[in-house]
Amino acid sequence: MRVENRRRGWRLSRVVPLFLAFATVGSANAAFTEQGATILGGANYSARSVSLADIDNDGDLDAYFQGSTSSARQLWRNNTIGSGSPAFTNITSSMLPSGLSSSWSSAWADYNGDGLVDVFIGQTNSSGNTGTVLRNNPWGFSNVSASTGLNDPGFHQNVGWADIDNDRDLDLLIGMEGPFERHEVYLQGPSGSFTPVGAQTGFQVAHGTKAYGMAIGDTDGDGDLDVYISTCRSAGNIRNNFFQNMLVETGTLGFVDIADSNGTQFYDNSYGSEFIDLDNDGDLDLYMTGADGSDTKIWRNDGGNQFTDVDSITGHKLLSTNGVDFNGSKAVDYDNDGDLDLYFHDNLSANGNQRLFRNDGGWQFTDVTAIEGLDTAAGGAPVGAGAYDSAWGDLDLDGDQDLITPNNSTLNGVPTPERVYISDASTNGNHWLYVELDGPAYNTTGVGASVYAEVAEGELAGATLRREANTNPGTFNQSDLPVHFGLADAATIEELRVVWPDGTKQTVGQVAANQRLTISYLPGDYSGDGVVDAADYVVWRDGLGGVYQQSDYLVWRDNFGASLATDAGSTIPEPVATGLACLIAMACGFRRAR
Repeated sequence: MRVENRRRGWRLSRVVPLFLAFATVGSANAAFTEQGATILGGANYSARSVSLADIDNDGDLDAYFQGSTSSARQLWRNNTIGSGSPAFTNITSSMLPSGLSSSWSSAWADYNGDGLVDVFIGQTNSSGNTGTVLRNNPWGFSNVSASTGLNDPGFHQNVGWADIDNDRDLDLLIGMEGPFERHEVYLQGPSGSFTPVGAQTGFQVAHGTKAYGMAIGDTDGDGDLDVYISTCRSAGNIRNNFFQNMLVETGTLGFVDIADSNGTQFYDNSYGSEFIDLDNDGDLDLYMTGADGSDTKIWRNDGGNQFTDVDSITGHKLLSTNGVDFNGSKAVDYDNDGDLDLYFHDNLSANGNQRLFRNDGGWQFTDVTAIEGLDTAAGGAPVGAGAYDSAWGDLDLDGDQDLITPNNSTLNGVPTPERVYISDASTNGNHWLYVELDGPAYNTTGVGASVYAEVAEGELAGATLRREANTNPGTFNQSDLPVHFGLADAATIEELRVVWPDGTKQTVGQVAANQRLTISYLPGDYSGDGVVDAADYVVWRDGLGGVYQQSDYLVWRDNFGASLATDAGSTIPEPVATGLACLIAMACGFRRAR
């Protein structure tokens, strides 16, 4: 496996050239073609769900399948980089440790800050199974569940990483099935061990079970992360939970359930949920999937953690159909037009009742499943893709969103294979941008960051698009993905702003569309003017009475000195006059605001 030693957190933003060319002409509509037989070799694991992450830092997304049997747990490496087309290799036997059983949910993030994404795998708690932490190493994954304290014995319906207590490390949130275990929060300590605090923080409410969906995001904009848990009742009504994080208000991590008072309570069956900005107004709305024919809901964020059911705005139900049993769901800009569309995966339909609804604006959505090619598999065969959770990501690096759907259903008594739908939306004339976050050492992929794109031209002129970095588990799984923006006809983003989980804000002006851009976390505003630029070096150099220490300068030097590959045996030289001239020029295009 190829592994790059990435110097996390100490680089200026860089542009990663596309491996595959971007086309500006083509069909007026996005279209999907099913290519699972070619890309996965017709793999058939009866998997329940799939997640995506770049496990080897080579720039493309790898895939992890899981399900109710140990044989469904499969890891596939993406070979698009180096091959020129999406093709995957099964690396399960060489990369995963032996002795792993069935699994239910997964969450990817670099919890230990070594530059490689790790994974927590949730279990069904059958046969004494516990949660599993697999630490990513250059030679493969190792099981560190016991040493981290994350060998939780519960039934882990939804799992997600987040810095929930703002102490600059990643914690783990688990939404439980119940009935005996309650939802849990594990806080990470300085030694890489985790401590459960769900009971004392108010995360374990008496009715806190059946967590079939979990959304994580800062819905009130106060600087801490809130959590919504949607439930699926097996008998009787089980309420949903909207946990407002009171960390900023009180100085101590604690949750207050406000679902009954903020308009988001729902006593019917539900599955996945996400905090996303559906109306491009800069705040996070709430999207929740109806199950067993129940209504799917969107609640508009009205500010102050108050929400309005958009059905009351439009005067009709959100969707034209609720399907048989919508389970997996995802808000995704499949056509690169700048707004988020809605995708659903139906587990109980043997013919693969997945649905795609296009966002037409004004809270109106149109079913485009058939016209976009998601109603059939290769050669016109029935989809047969009954499962719980699919995954979206740019598998072939052409600028749009592709789809992997697992399959734990049968068609006419025969198990059906996993499906891969490759999109050609990058040829429909709409522009796009991918942002890879190169975070600080404690959170190297920027989990929990918010990215804003201000657009000043074309159809989206005046809009501020907001996208979240990997905070939404949705249904079962939390992938680790670059942040994607569809930009319609806008060729340039006026201003791109990243708000990191610790509150640090970085801004890049005049960003060209149709590229993959990496933005690195940059501390170092020594002059206190709200901008990181060459003037900060002068402040450090002059010392200001010895306030700044050598360690501060090393941080600064690593940010703004010459960056060479660490495995080349080179050192980073001291900034000199010629280097400062370059820094001043760069500062004109890259700013960090507080």
